[in-house]
This record gives sequence, C-alpha cells and structure tokens, in this order.
Amino acid sequence: MLLQAFARRASVDLRKEANIVYGAPPLLSQKALQGETDATLTYWNFCADLENRGFSRAIAMESIVRDLGAKGPIAMIGYVFDGDWAKRNRSIIDRFLAATHEAKELLASSEMEWQRLASTLRINDANALANYQQRYSEGIVRRSPIEEEADAHALYLVLADIGGTQLVGPARELPAGTFYRPSAE
Repeated sequence: MLLQAFARRASVDLRKEANIVYGAPPLLSQKALQGETDATLTYWNFCADLENRGFSRAIAMESIVRDLGAKGPIAMIGYVFDGDWAKRNRSIIDRFLAATHEAKELLASSEMEWQRLASTLRINDANALANYQQRYSEGIVRRSPIEEEADAHALYLVLADIGGTQLVGPARELPAGTFYRPSAE
C-alpha cells in the first residue's frame, strides 16, 4: 500500500498499470528468477538473495516512507502483546526488547556471527554473506520509539487515504496505545 501511495504521487496507478501478484516470499522469488515478474516487493532476506543472483534493488522502503512523510526509517514488523499483560509485566517486556536490540546490534557488527550463520543460510559466497549482513543492518531501526511513532502516525494517514475504510476501518488516525513505551522513557 505504501508503494502504491508512493507511485500515485508520481501519477502512476499501480492497480491499473501493473499486474500485481501476491504470494509467499519464496514463491515470489522463484517467479522473479523464472522471469515471470518484472519487479518483486518482498522481505529483506529474499531481496538480498535476489541481489546475490544478479537482480538490482529498484528502491528501498526507507526512501518510500521518507517520500510519504516519515523523517526516518520505521519498523515494518513488530511485536504484539496484550496491553493489560504489558502493564503487569513491564520489566519482562523491557528486558526482552533490550535482548533483541543487543542481538540485532551483534549481528549488524559481527562478521564472525554471520560466518556462523552461513551454513544455515546456505551461503557459500563471501560477497553474498556480506550483502546479507549489510541488508540486515540497514533494516535495524535506531531511533527512539517516540520518533518512530510520530512517523507511524504520518504514514497511517497515507494508508487511510489510499486504502480507505477497507484497510483501516473507521479509525482515521493511528489508535493511541499502538506503540509500547519502554520504562526508561
């Protein structure tokens, strides 16, 4: 939807001018490799694999969200938990988030960790492995939740505009409480 909004700003209606195909990332990658699609929008690791096979990145989602009003990168996936449970278990959530942050930073900075992952990822080429590490590191959001939430509010308005009530229901703004605030803030 964000890509469609981005294209619409350039007077391109992807729904009318493109044959949009939805599918699981492995299937979309195979269709791209077989030459059955002109472009593929998929998760970072599948993009990295396609790049390693000679494909070129057309545009990064960070560029799209910035063009749509975000001031920086935002997480495209996240964790979901019950709000009442979160109120009772703040320290557990905060420790979990700290541990995931530490693990992400370790992977972003450690070639040795990627060497350990190479066989699991079935990557034998050093350049391909470096590309995976680079793309992974690029996807780590290193901003405060407050900054990210402000940008999520802006992008929600874009989604509400392009997707209407079919996408967002009656809520015209991002509902309060969508973002968790760690105890330190």
